[in-house]
Amino acid sequence: MSLAHAIDLFVATFGSLPLWAVIYAAVVVFLGGVLRGFTGFGFALAVVPTLSVILPPVEIVPAVAAIGVPAGLLLIGKIGRAADWRSTGHLTVGALPGLPLGVWALASLSADTMRAIIGAIVLLSVFLLWRGFRFRRTPPTPARMGMGFLSGLINGATTMGGPPVIIYYLAMPGDVAVGRASILAYFFFLSIATTVSTWFAGLLTERAIAWTILMLPCFFLGSWLGDRGFDKSGAGTYRRIALIALAAVALVAIVRATAGLWG
Repeated sequence: MSLAHAIDLFVATFGSLPLWAVIYAAVVVFLGGVLRGFTGFGFALAVVPTLSVILPPVEIVPAVAAIGVPAGLLLIGKIGRAADWRSTGHLTVGALPGLPLGVWALASLSADTMRAIIGAIVLLSVFLLWRGFRFRRTPPTPARMGMGFLSGLINGATTMGGPPVIIYYLAMPGDVAVGRASILAYFFFLSIATTVSTWFAGLLTERAIAWTILMLPCFFLGSWLGDRGFDKSGAGTYRRIALIALAAVALVAIVRATAGLWG
């Protein structure tokens, strides 16, 4: 791609939207970056539905997935030092066989029905975690791979496979910084896999790439602020905000599923 072509593409991408829509997109991406920088998750789940108001999902989803790659690199130093790579590896490996089975399940059961079920399960999990449920010890390898399999299954069926992994780390004993870094590492790997998949599927178009580049400054600023907020907060504050964010994700899934089932 030549420089002139790239400039024309960016101008056309921005020019296709009114000024208010550009500002709206910038604010949404910034706030999504703050959320992800603080909790380690939630960017795609917050940004995709809100940007769908002004942009087609076929452009948003590949762009948001692609942002996850430099996003992971931004915090790779902290992730590398703090993440539990053993559990992250088990979760990732467990997710791989679950992905195609999730796609098969989608053909047998509507995505909205599955979103409603998953949203209810996540809300119940948030309630138990809020009441103090924690693993007494680190679950064995088969349990970790099983949780990863469940995440892959849900991701293949509904594209919202993050909550099982987030719940796993929030229920783990020990330092919350380790859980947050491990969540970031898991989503980093998932972003790479998703970006490669969208590229092979022909969805990572020039416009999607343009939106990725245009979103990056707002995302990085928000992520930096969220990361600084995490550094200054205590474990209790992190858990409360993470659980509130997870509950919001579950409620959005239930509302979306209800609208789809009743619409």
